[in-house]
Amino acid sequence: MADTIRLVAELQAALTGASGFKALLRRFGDVLATRFGVQKVGFARVTGRRSKIALKRRNVRAGAVEVLDEAAIAAVSDAFGAQDWAARLAELREGPAAFAVGPAVYSMTVVDDPHAREGCLVLWLADPAQNDEIAGFSDLLELAVKTLQAEARWFRKLEKAQSLLYKDDLTGLYNQRYLEIVLDAELRRADRFQTQFCLLFIDMDGFKPINDNHGHLSGSSCLKQVAEVIRDAVREVDVAIRYGGDEFVVILLGASCAKGELAAERVRKRIEQKDFALDGGAVARLTASIGVAAYPDHGNDRETLLRRADETMYDSKRNGKNRVTIVGRREGTT
Repeated sequence: MADTIRLVAELQAALTGASGFKALLRRFGDVLATRFGVQKVGFARVTGRRSKIALKRRNVRAGAVEVLDEAAIAAVSDAFGAQDWAARLAELREGPAAFAVGPAVYSMTVVDDPHAREGCLVLWLADPAQNDEIAGFSDLLELAVKTLQAEARWFRKLEKAQSLLYKDDLTGLYNQRYLEIVLDAELRRADRFQTQFCLLFIDMDGFKPINDNHGHLSGSSCLKQVAEVIRDAVREVDVAIRYGGDEFVVILLGASCAKGELAAERVRKRIEQKDFALDGGAVARLTASIGVAAYPDHGNDRETLLRRADETMYDSKRNGKNRVTIVGRREGTT
């Protein structure tokens, strides 16, 4: 009894207090190797929805245990393809279950993942010679999985709480606080890998009369609709931000200046063509003036890029509004 209590305490201590979600996964891999003789372990985000769900390998090094490679994760994903995903995921969230993939039989479970809606699949392969020994510790293994799941839920909640700090309450886009963080991160990444990106500074033309003539509720509703248009006009990997008032910023990751201009023009046209619904059944038409700045062509730091994109947006306004202007060009496109 005393030995069991000690083992339980050691197990829980090993899986609690991790500095982050990846660190938690590494700890679990180490526990599987040292406590249960597991040879291989793998981690994969469960991506997509319903019948289109697939597995994307998480690159996590788990210390003493070998990590399953891309081919193994792909084989599991293919084997799952014929399954009822909803039922399978629900089962795996309850605890570990066995699943055969060709000659291999994996044990696996699903835990919350801060960056994947459907969670993270954790799977492991034990040495067949140690199966009897592992079976003898089934209660401890169950406890390890339950502890992992509880810690993962905590990280998911923490990530959600932190993300709320960087979301605009009205539009659901990121806010100005997040702009500084993501721009600094993208500058470091672009500098390290010699890549490029673009910044769009968007200001709505003629928005003030909506507030004046139809009220602030209509104005707020209109801004929500503008945010939806911008979000739909750019790629999922791009970062859309409400800068303040009726101003928006979009960071186009990996985009050249030419691609940035195309994206800005797409945003401009969709706003121009949109019927914005107001309170009382009224409809408004809006346009946008947009400035485009590219890294590294137009600046190598956050302040310069933002300032030049902002100044260029005002060039669009001075030249007739409803147009896109690139840094260094006097005339924009309409």
